[in-house]
Amino acid sequence: MKDKNIENSLLSFRNYYEANVPPLILFARRFVSEEMAEDIIQDVFLDIWDYVGINEKLPSRSYLFIAVRNKCLNSLIRERVKKNYIQSTELDNRILGLDYYDSFEKQIIDREDMQYVYDEIEKLPEKCKLIFKMAYFEEKKNAEIAENLNISIRTVEHQLYLGLRTLRSQLIADGKKNLFFLFFF
Repeated sequence: MKDKNIENSLLSFRNYYEANVPPLILFARRFVSEEMAEDIIQDVFLDIWDYVGINEKLPSRSYLFIAVRNKCLNSLIRERVKKNYIQSTELDNRILGLDYYDSFEKQIIDREDMQYVYDEIEKLPEKCKLIFKMAYFEEKKNAEIAENLNISIRTVEHQLYLGLRTLRSQLIADGKKNLFFLFFF
């Protein structure tokens, strides 16, 4: 008897399924792709099968349409979230790329500016250039420079003054006044 009930339930469910699938697919196709519509309808019927026991009454047709509508809505919301995440990630990657480009460009400009300053230092008179490099590149104190070169501290100070004045006037003349303050103050 129990096998007969199961067989009747399966037949009843199959008829219920076959009668309702075509209109549900047409309904779901308004909102999602055909493949997605079929998956949604399969999910709805699997939920019903899991919920309804052997002898329980199957849900109404309006319930089926509401269930399909809700699953379509959930699917579209998930799709929108996924699309927003992808677009947001792509946008973040573009921004990072621009930041990288900006920092790379700054490095090139900084290198070019530094090279320009180095080139101008190389144009200084020999003694002035030597003292200037020791003071600014080797970071030696004036007394140390004076001792190393066997000259007075006053001579070191005067040569540094002349070097800074020459560089400043050259950088200002070339429209690179900011470089002077950036490198020497």
